[in-house]
Amino acid sequence: MKYITIIARNYDEAVRKGRAQYGEALRIHSRRDIPVRGGFLWLGKRTRTEITCYLSESGNRGGEDREALLKEFELEARTPAPGTANATGGYSSRSEPPQAMTDPVPSESGDASADGASKALTTSGPGPAVGAASASGDVPESSKGFSDGTSSSVHGRFEDLLEHGRELLLKNDFSRGYIDSTLEVLRAEQNSLQIVPSPEEFELRLVDHILASVEIDHASQLHPPKVFILLGPTGIGKTTTIAKIAALYGTLPPEEFRRKVAIITLDTFRIGAYEQIASFGEALSIPVFSAEGEDEFYRLLDELSGYDLILVDTIGKSPRDKELAVKLKTLLSVPSKEGTKCYLAVSASMKEADICKALEQFSPFGIESLVVTKTDETQTIGNIVSIGQERKLPLLFITDGQKVPKDIHKASSAYVLNLLQGFSMDFGALWENQISQ
Repeated sequence: MKYITIIARNYDEAVRKGRAQYGEALRIHSRRDIPVRGGFLWLGKRTRTEITCYLSESGNRGGEDREALLKEFELEARTPAPGTANATGGYSSRSEPPQAMTDPVPSESGDASADGASKALTTSGPGPAVGAASASGDVPESSKGFSDGTSSSVHGRFEDLLEHGRELLLKNDFSRGYIDSTLEVLRAEQNSLQIVPSPEEFELRLVDHILASVEIDHASQLHPPKVFILLGPTGIGKTTTIAKIAALYGTLPPEEFRRKVAIITLDTFRIGAYEQIASFGEALSIPVFSAEGEDEFYRLLDELSGYDLILVDTIGKSPRDKELAVKLKTLLSVPSKEGTKCYLAVSASMKEADICKALEQFSPFGIESLVVTKTDETQTIGNIVSIGQERKLPLLFITDGQKVPKDIHKASSAYVLNLLQGFSMDFGALWENQISQ
């Protein structure tokens, strides 16, 4: 005798699925609840109900052979391994009898409609019906929202979740292109599932996709280049960020892991620029130098060749600063390409169009990754994540204040998670709790 295993969100839904596929021939042998884990950080803990059934010969439609009927209705779901289950909910069949369950349910008899909701299920012995719907047609509390198992109903419920996801992504300032592509991936994934996730489960799936799209420049974090050039528009916070990076590698680590760091500023145009970076250097006990022209820049790089990390603070420029653009291009042609990398600083509060404009201006220098500044001045980071994914640019550092050396962090998926807004789960609190443990 072949046994059929049906897995669903709860007992009533499992019965409805079985009735829809096998009709009155279905006989329930036993049931059990199976814990299922999944989602980001294993936060999607839930249970599924598994019922083991067989087909009654007397219930076969039109006297069809039982084996033929099983073949006709057998689904594509894989047979679960012993003690496991298809996490999405589904069906499988097996020829060997199932192991005895600790809480067996007697075989049910009597009539039930195709959707399993209009008539009560009764047991062959005395006692109350198991998982029965009331005669009045009321749906059990655990099945509310899932009373109609039709594909159109499932589609409608999932489209509502997609609209909820769109609102969350818009709230976090993700680009239209990013939103459309992400929701399309979620829709395609749902086509292979047999149940609609709860809003919380859907949000966890959405977060999984967001974090999967965040690329981190771990190589530069662990092994910064000898000559680290920070580019970016005027007013983006490059000078303060340079000081924070200098502290991150030169003063904060234990002494045996510190690098020998020096700073060179090329910004001799802005009044007080050298004085600002020099004050940071004095406080951090890190030497600071200024280079006005190519010859002086070349000489400084030669003199500082014994340093592990040379941070270069550049001239901030706008599209109209053609003279500064030419000057910067000339200066940055001095360092050897080997051991030199350029990074772009962008503010989290910048509009998407402004970030794209900055990328166009500085792309000739070959941007390695992004340094995100001023996340304390905005509540979202979707604009940066969207552009990073579209331009294939990873994140390097994230700053969230003016304090040197405190307010800088090596970029991570967990930190991006901390910045997401509007989700039902407080990811910021989760992040703080994980740090404190």
